[in-house]
Amino acid sequence: MRTKFKGILTLLLAFVVHVSFAQDKTITGAVTDQDGLPLPGVNILVEGTTTGTQTDFDGNYSIEGSEGQTLLFSYIGQKDVRQAIGASSTINVQMEEDAQALEEVVVTAFGIKKEKRSVGYAVQEVKAETITDSGAFNVVDALSGKAAGVQVTRSSGSAGGGSRIVVRGGRQ
Repeated sequence: MRTKFKGILTLLLAFVVHVSFAQDKTITGAVTDQDGLPLPGVNILVEGTTTGTQTDFDGNYSIEGSEGQTLLFSYIGQKDVRQAIGASSTINVQMEEDAQALEEVVVTAFGIKKEKRSVGYAVQEVKAETITDSGAFNVVDALSGKAAGVQVTRSSGSAGGGSRIVVRGGRQ
């Protein structure tokens, strides 16, 4: 009888230890770029799981994870960052620019993306310098008149007003 009691006690102790190590906790923090500015929309994933989230407008996030797991932070134009979850429940991350990560993409009919060299017809290109040197206050205004077949129409002249972009004849 005494041996049976020891076996049950050992099993119960092992279960309690296992549950205490597998405790999820809430990890919070902020994600900034190399200049210290907050990055909204950074993807954060607990590696090896389907648990993920994104940073808010101010670069803040909150995610559930266990000690020993790894968080993967990814953002377009920035190098991926991996951070191990430790005893602290706050993890702040500063990301670095990765200009090599940006590739050239051609958007064709129906939103199909192809590489420029694989398209069998003429392709127009709008370079980043053209947009930045245009003197426009936003990207949509900067695109106006830069590519054939692209119509940019502003819905109002006020600040923050919407715009409509039509590529090659899509009419409503």
